[in-house]
Amino acid sequence: MKKHYSVVVDPKYIYRRLDPLPTKKELEHFYREHYYAFMETGGRVPELRRLIKGGEESDSELAWLSQTLWRDIRDILDEHLVHKQERWLLDMGCGPGHFCRYMQQAGWHVVGVEPSRDAAEIARSFGITVYDSIEECSRKTEQRFDAVTLLNVLEHVLDPPGLLQELRSLTHEESMLAVRVPNDFSVLQDCAYRRLGGGEPWWVAIPDHINYFNFETLAQFMERLGFQVVDMFGDFPMEVFLLFGDVYVGNPEVGSQCHEKRVAFELSIPVQLRRNLYRCFARNGVGRNCLLFAKMVK
Repeated sequence: MKKHYSVVVDPKYIYRRLDPLPTKKELEHFYREHYYAFMETGGRVPELRRLIKGGEESDSELAWLSQTLWRDIRDILDEHLVHKQERWLLDMGCGPGHFCRYMQQAGWHVVGVEPSRDAAEIARSFGITVYDSIEECSRKTEQRFDAVTLLNVLEHVLDPPGLLQELRSLTHEESMLAVRVPNDFSVLQDCAYRRLGGGEPWWVAIPDHINYFNFETLAQFMERLGFQVVDMFGDFPMEVFLLFGDVYVGNPEVGSQCHEKRVAFELSIPVQLRRNLYRCFARNGVGRNCLLFAKMVK
């Protein structure tokens, strides 16, 4: 694996990315040898760690996601596809299939793409069709999907523009796209970074986080590829905890406490108020993650 990466602005699409790009072989080695060890210790995707842990913690996480993020995605997609009686969803990077299962139970026909063999098998146990790659999906299905979700996917792939162009062959003119990525190099991150005295930027996760978006660059990226952005949401700005002095960076116990406070907040306010607030956050570049909805413009 290369010893040094810089974060640069992509000259064509403006979002930030690693330079040099890791090779496919380097990524495969990382995911095979290190990724799940990082995840188990809280160093990567703590939300997935909580989901696969099982027991009360997993149940709590599923209940929270079902009432917040997943419900928001379902409702926005339903709103834009109200004329469709049967709705087909392709979930890219579906992992163990919890979101797929949620959408399946909401009446959608769901197909997943997931390269991890273990995660895909869990998803298949829910009765979900899961392909190893978008190429396999294209070969084995003639279905044209009404919606495609990429939840924390684009930051991991070597060629985001190429992936989105590939998806066009699996969709139709009225299809919707829901994209969620971390909101990185944001104003609040910069404030928290300076509050902690600098050092290494903790949100740069090498080599698996290859691309770094914020609301502005994500929207510009999508529009440059010919998609029409129709809605954007922020979410809870976790960096405020760092500004309060709750240093969760490198401290999973503090991170869990901050997460519990965030969950309590989101479940304590009316759904529409939360959505209106998070739309305002998006307009001001605020939120730990960006959630964008766009139409496929053929």
